[in-house]
Amino acid sequence: MRHILILSALIWSAVAVSAVLTPAQAAPATLEGAWRGSGIVSYKRGADPLTCRVRYARSAGKSFTVSATCATDTGRYELSGSVASAGGNRYTGTVHGTQQSQSGTVSLSLHGNSQSVTVTSRRGSARLTLSRH
Repeated sequence: MRHILILSALIWSAVAVSAVLTPAQAAPATLEGAWRGSGIVSYKRGADPLTCRVRYARSAGKSFTVSATCATDTGRYELSGSVASAGGNRYTGTVHGTQQSQSGTVSLSLHGNSQSVTVTSRRGSARLTLSRH
């Protein structure tokens, strides 16, 4: 159970990462829509591979709600939260597990149709690379 709580907090921290587009890209990218990808969740006693499906829905201006389903070898986790623009195409926010009371901070960097996500909590961290689904 403790492992599940740690993973939930880490996953959400990774989902809220900062996004940056290069100046050469003509149209600004948006987070809105479905994404999927993989990464690693790290905690005190080790690390596990992680896969996630993430959906961003615009809530206002450059703010988005986030819902995600992530899985490791030990279980499946439902997450929710929100992110907002931190300037350019970087976003930050918070996430939490829908079955647990764990939460984390998220920062992401958007690069066209891919994004790098980092989630951190008191119990560990997660790093993901997501692409449009």
